[in-house]
Amino acid sequence: MKKKWLIGGGLVLGLIAAGGWRHYMREKATAEPDFLPVDEDGVFSVRDYLPVWIAETFATGTRREAIRAGFRTLADYIFARSHDGDEIPMTSPVLESHDAGDRWRVAFVMPSGATRESLPEPPPGVSLRKVPARRVGVVCFSGALGEYDLQKEEDRLRGWLAAKGYDLVGGKPEYAFFNSPTIPGPLRRNEVWLEIALEAPVGN
Repeated sequence: MKKKWLIGGGLVLGLIAAGGWRHYMREKATAEPDFLPVDEDGVFSVRDYLPVWIAETFATGTRREAIRAGFRTLADYIFARSHDGDEIPMTSPVLESHDAGDRWRVAFVMPSGATRESLPEPPPGVSLRKVPARRVGVVCFSGALGEYDLQKEEDRLRGWLAAKGYDLVGGKPEYAFFNSPTIPGPLRRNEVWLEIALEAPVGN
């Protein structure tokens, strides 16, 4: 742990020296979907997310190949390269989940207040979907692609949620990535999400 912090500290100094600190802080300030904190315990937490619109696409290959391909497709949509009209402000995180076989779902969260009518018509291969309000269990960890074990993090989260007495909805996790590849691994924020049964209805 000490070694990791030393490496992270060195990277921070390197970012400052290279003029990258402003870029890092700008990424940290990127808008995220609204949520209400329910439970917090170190790297673990439970959040109630409000309804949100997402743009999603599907890609095949390894998880790494899929998220790169999906990101490019969705970036073309929000930056108005694949449709007429204005750009859509970038938000975080980028969401990824396994569909079946070598098929993966990749999604961008649309800005707060977006509606189906306010969003540009997506191109073929991209669809818009409203995700209803939901409760998710979360584990947060750092690292670049290849520097973490998603299955290990999922198992840690499942163990913590079970110990807390939370009931899960479905079985598939969702992976949330908050930083671009330009940010060093120790400074990146990554999360695994598991949906939890709500104790009481929340507004949609």
